[in-house]
Amino acid sequence: MKILKNHKIDNSIGINSKSKIFIKIYNKSDFVELYRFIKSHHYSVFVVGEGTNIVPPENFEGIVVKPIFDHIDFDYLKNIVSVGSNVNWNSLVNKMVSKDIYGFENLSLIPGSVGAAPVQNIGAYGQEISNLISSVDCFDYKNGNFITLSNIDCNFTYRNSIFKMKNLIIFNVNFTTNQEKKLCLDYASIKEYISDNNLEVDNLTISEVSKIITNIRKNILPDHREVPNAGSFFKNPIIPKSTLKLKSFHYDDLILWDINSDEIKVGSARLIQLIKDKLSYPSNINIYKKHSLIITTNKKASQKELLDFTNQIKNIVHNEFNIDLEIEPTVIN
Repeated sequence: MKILKNHKIDNSIGINSKSKIFIKIYNKSDFVELYRFIKSHHYSVFVVGEGTNIVPPENFEGIVVKPIFDHIDFDYLKNIVSVGSNVNWNSLVNKMVSKDIYGFENLSLIPGSVGAAPVQNIGAYGQEISNLISSVDCFDYKNGNFITLSNIDCNFTYRNSIFKMKNLIIFNVNFTTNQEKKLCLDYASIKEYISDNNLEVDNLTISEVSKIITNIRKNILPDHREVPNAGSFFKNPIIPKSTLKLKSFHYDDLILWDINSDEIKVGSARLIQLIKDKLSYPSNINIYKKHSLIITTNKKASQKELLDFTNQIKNIVHNEFNIDLEIEPTVIN
């Protein structure tokens, strides 16, 4: 275990942030020491991966924990691969694709670490990580216990999981490697790409699908290393059909998906696109021109400035559509 003071919190949105105490965990025995340290210090605790889906303050008066587990171990008899929390997500996807293991290809180029992926139940283009996870190994830093949670125990829902509500540090994720050998090509942008490039659907490999997803994402989403951002800033809300009310727009202006007879999912990018001319823009923050869910900064924005701007978006969307948007990145308080 390594303890650092007043240490930088890496984050892709470009906030100049540091933590009072920053602790790096390298093995399971370090967790015992961590438990004692947390118990003797009355500070808030936050766990980070690569910092690609967080909104930190300039100064966090607490403890930030970063578990650094970099293993990738295949058990071919059990059809399981055990992956350390610090492994880069896209690196894992590339490895799985190279081994012809299905289910990961549509999740190509999502930024972040393996350990952070279950927290958000990351998903894209018709696939979610919850479909791939067998179990998750964690440490409960409040009780000092090691816990293995099954897929069901993780309580996965849309961009949510038990890890957002419990005092758990993920250090290992167990994925199944015997997924059905079936490609997921139903997403509209995938179909459009296949058509525009005259590709033969029946002959596509998972490697080619991974490249398709990578190209689509590169075309519409900025690289956070060049344009600071935290990925999609708002979830697509699922609401009762009866609550949707339009003040200045028409139903045909929206992107809607039927969930069941009573509920619909609403495309939040379209909502923001429709109201972005009503916004007042601070000097350090903008909306990415190719995708309205991406909030960008010039590396000079504060947490307050960013949240004030996103609250302005939420208020206008509520006023125009009677919809309450929910922020997707985790805000560190």
